[in-house]
Amino acid sequence: MINFFLRRKFIRHLLRSQRGIAAMEFALTLPIWVIFLLGLCDGTFYMLKSEKTDRIAYSVTDIVTQYQAISLSNLNDIVLAASQLMLPFQFSSNGVIIITSIYQPPGGSPTICWQYSGGGTLLKTSQFGTANGSPVCANGSPATLPSGLTLNDNDNVIISEVYYSFSPLFMNDTIFPPTNIYRLAVYKPRLSLLIQPPT
Repeated sequence: MINFFLRRKFIRHLLRSQRGIAAMEFALTLPIWVIFLLGLCDGTFYMLKSEKTDRIAYSVTDIVTQYQAISLSNLNDIVLAASQLMLPFQFSSNGVIIITSIYQPPGGSPTICWQYSGGGTLLKTSQFGTANGSPVCANGSPATLPSGLTLNDNDNVIISEVYYSFSPLFMNDTIFPPTNIYRLAVYKPRLSLLIQPPT
């Protein structure tokens, strides 16, 4: 009979000890779960901003290529409207949109006819070159085309590049360091060649 009571007491003690072990395991793994949760939040935050940046690039290029002739006023309105696609996040101080017209003259190499930058104050330059300001497209500065893109003679493309400065909410300088999101879109003008510099 005494052995029976001792065994019951020992089993109760063992059950209490297991509850303590579970609590200790939870306490030890809690920091890992917190880091995982915060990383998941920052990853989702990055994907959302990346998708919005992508949408801005395609929307701007699509709208610009629908013009028969485009002016600086048109471009200002387009990038202002496009930056609203980033809402509820701020674009003006964190991003910039660069629109470039590239033309392939017969027998020549691709040249930049004109370039426009606006929509935000982030200091970035185009990855395809910089316009030299020549009013004649054939005298424009050489263009570096995106990988896989080749132009035929008299081809004209409009390329929109969007830069957006991304800073994580929680994991600054650790898992997700601050970085620039970069997206581009390439379309051919639909109604006419857009090689005249906008005024």
